[in-house]
Amino acid sequence: GERMRSRCTASADTVCSPCQDGYFSSQHHHGFCSSCTVCQTRKGSVEVKPCEKTSDTVCVCQAGFQPAGIPVGSECSRCPEGTFSQGRNENCQPWT
Repeated sequence: GERMRSRCTASADTVCSPCQDGYFSSQHHHGFCSSCTVCQTRKGSVEVKPCEKTSDTVCVCQAGFQPAGIPVGSECSRCPEGTFSQGRNENCQPWT
């Protein structure tokens, strides 16, 4: 949930700063925070866990859609005619 502002030296400790809103850091020793993923709701994606200071947003594709972007679930595409998915980032499969 923090980024490293300055590395430790012989005379000073490492200095860290909290990630600002809309950013997170799940790693230690990083000099930066990553921007939170935005779930593309217009493209069939649904947020199942919000971004927090220490972890990114978790998105999944809803039923009738399959993953089409990185991170998986953040952007989805509609299943082609004759196929389906039950959601939860499942790939589309033919009706049997």
